[in-house]
Amino acid sequence: MFEKIKGQEKAISILKNAIETDKIAHSYLFYGPDGVGKFTTALYFGMAINCHSTLEKRPCGICPSCKKFLSFSHPDFLFVFPFPKEKDKDISIEGEIKVEKILQEYESYIENKIKTPWKEFHFTKNIGIRIASIRMLENRIKLSPNEGNYKVYIIENAETMGIQAANAFLKTLEEPPTDTVLILTTSKPNSLLPTILSRCQQVPFLPVSRKIIEKELEENKFLENIEAKMFARIAHGNMEKALQLVEKGTTASREETIEFLNILIAQDDLRFIDFANRYKTSKTQSQLMEIISHLIIWISDISYFKNFPSEIVNLDKTDMLETLYHQNPNIDEYAPKILEFLELMLKKLAGHVNPQLIIIGIYNKLSEIFFG
Repeated sequence: MFEKIKGQEKAISILKNAIETDKIAHSYLFYGPDGVGKFTTALYFGMAINCHSTLEKRPCGICPSCKKFLSFSHPDFLFVFPFPKEKDKDISIEGEIKVEKILQEYESYIENKIKTPWKEFHFTKNIGIRIASIRMLENRIKLSPNEGNYKVYIIENAETMGIQAANAFLKTLEEPPTDTVLILTTSKPNSLLPTILSRCQQVPFLPVSRKIIEKELEENKFLENIEAKMFARIAHGNMEKALQLVEKGTTASREETIEFLNILIAQDDLRFIDFANRYKTSKTQSQLMEIISHLIIWISDISYFKNFPSEIVNLDKTDMLETLYHQNPNIDEYAPKILEFLELMLKKLAGHVNPQLIIIGIYNKLSEIFFG
């Protein structure tokens, strides 16, 4: 099943070698960008070291042990992740959550992870891994394996551990039982205690290449080449994001981007005022982020227009690309500046700057470059 994980050959090679040589570390840190397969790899690794198959290809995915891991029901598997709590009521050492609303969200997150792990999940309150979750883990870690060769504990987004939780977890890391494998995942390794980092075997995960994402989308999601190229470019190496884009589609945001560019080309300031008024509130943040991602693709397409037409994503809009290119053919001079500017706008949006101010700033900047 490891072959299902795309673009992480180095990480998979490290783990397969550990299995083949029977040199399983007691603690691992899987670190790298979001959406590149860290959790899935951790799950498959736990499956592989407990797989019942006599064949070399493990995990098999079909033996009783593998099936239990895939349904998160294996008695020797524990999944720890950040979730909310209600006042002083947190998870018990037995894993019981008494607040019904929190329990529902907790169980929904796990169900989402089992059935559609690429889907975004939003909790209603601030989340974190608190000391109560670590105490639950410590309570479980004392027990002998029930069915498997190893007990497997995956701690997702380990950087969300509070200082109390991190210090408590450090004690577990110092003397883990020999029948236990702890796997931490994070996109922010520098946010972890140095003492935690030093006690884990670190396994790096890389952004997934655009070509791999394109191929995956074309072969398994049956997308046309133009759609696969577009989603792969917007995803920026994040396979999870690419799959989310496929599921919800970006037709609306692409049409909005085209409308914006038509307004820009016409230099119709009155129409732009109406357009900008759609983005007055923070509720439009994610939509505007998608539009900016599309604009980044458009600027790249303009840069490819003359010499690298095969790299163009918006092949059905070459007339608009040509118009913008001829407005300012000095692409080598302005493209890097625009791309840097648009990336900055994405960061400002993430920092909760008013979306309307962002789109006005983008319109003014592009007007200056193409029509100034």
